[in-house]
Amino acid sequence: MIDARNEVLWFGAPPTPATKREFEQRGHTIRMGDACRPLDRIQQVSSVVAFFDDRSEAELCRLLRSIARRFVDFGVRLEIVAPDDATLGRVQTQLQSVIALPGTGVRTSPDAATLAEGAARHDAGEIPRSDLKITVAGNREPIRKLDEVLFQRAFARCSEITLVELTGGRSGARVFAVHMTVDRSDAGIWPQPAFAKLDGKHKIDREYANYREYAARFIPFGLRPNVDCVITGSERSLLVGDFVDRSESLWDLARRNVASNAITALVDETLGGWRDQAYANDPIEGSVAQAMCRAHLWRPESVKPCYVDRAEEFGARIEPDELLRRLKTLTQTYREAPIHGDLHGENVRVRNGSAILIDLASVVRGPIVADLAALETWLAFEVPPELDSSQFEDCMWSAEIDRLYGPPAFRHPPGPPRPATDFAWMAGVVRQIRTLGIATQSCPTEYQSAVAVQLLHRCEWDDGPSADRFRRGYGYRVATALVADLVGEKHD
Repeated sequence: MIDARNEVLWFGAPPTPATKREFEQRGHTIRMGDACRPLDRIQQVSSVVAFFDDRSEAELCRLLRSIARRFVDFGVRLEIVAPDDATLGRVQTQLQSVIALPGTGVRTSPDAATLAEGAARHDAGEIPRSDLKITVAGNREPIRKLDEVLFQRAFARCSEITLVELTGGRSGARVFAVHMTVDRSDAGIWPQPAFAKLDGKHKIDREYANYREYAARFIPFGLRPNVDCVITGSERSLLVGDFVDRSESLWDLARRNVASNAITALVDETLGGWRDQAYANDPIEGSVAQAMCRAHLWRPESVKPCYVDRAEEFGARIEPDELLRRLKTLTQTYREAPIHGDLHGENVRVRNGSAILIDLASVVRGPIVADLAALETWLAFEVPPELDSSQFEDCMWSAEIDRLYGPPAFRHPPGPPRPATDFAWMAGVVRQIRTLGIATQSCPTEYQSAVAVQLLHRCEWDDGPSADRFRRGYGYRVATALVADLVGEKHD
């Protein structure tokens, strides 16, 4: 059985006997904190009370500025208490960043029962497993020391966890399959693996809200992670749910040229509940590109200048804001519904023909063709890991891209590649998704516009290897040609 976290760490003016009794009646014990060792036995603590008075004000302010974030990382509730409004006002001025931390309360002369009840109602979770052994498989980057406590809290019943990193995306988040060894369960020591995502606190909060708002009622139970808990820290948080064991990424299947069934399942089953909502209303009149910008799927001001410069070498120097201006002149219709917002080959897992989403951080309402365009362009323009990423230019790839992404290939899907070519797999997934995109669009230019925007969106990053930068720059050139075709201009 897991022991409860029932200690309250008290700093500043000591509590009265009546206050101690109120806490004891609610199963909590007050322990006076040591300013020299403020984190001593912090694993047992559920709440911290900082009681300010004239003598302790300066010292407590210094202490909280230096250590309050670690209290939050351990799941501890912080109560800042002052005897009067004047003292509290001074403290608030000095501790603005501390007061903004999650789980922090500010009170003026509360009665003992109120203070004790606040501590009793706070769920600090299980005692963090301070001796938890954390191994990152594959010689990948270790977990930061500051983040280890989040895993110690989330996997408190484990003696050891092995993290298998699931790469993909460019948000800075780290996503893992967590293989656990449990020593506090009668059921066994090796449960099914978990899914864990480590990211900024606000991003995790938004993703958890997306799970509740968009996933729980619209994506079938087995086709998405089911969230077990959110471990909140001062800067970073951890989202933990179940993981699809013995699965592989859609990216791996695509490169083996066996992704067709998974793509169909992804669109028709996994995303079907969202896509159906688009038909509850009539198509919207307006610019598809502008709608995608409103959904934050492309920020023209974020496009890296190196790609614009690279396009100039091909006689196609057009600034991103000018491309958006031209796209906004189009008279179009489109259907809108919840969309994934960042669909790519590594945030879709596949098992037994089912396509399971593992990332819902970017869910937003937008044109329903946007997800198809995102997945298609990612699969076609991402650099496969088996290629030499230091090689800048790839003429065979460029030739196939020209065939697949020329304007005529958006009037009707492109034809098949020549047999046994290196990029037959790429042509296969592009043809399949393009067919779905053209069938989904509400006007003849909708899908072509969405693809152009997604190619431009890819140009918001330039921190990859040479091959990646070449492909993104080539995508900018392709996008300018698609825009020129859409607005009726000649483009070489």
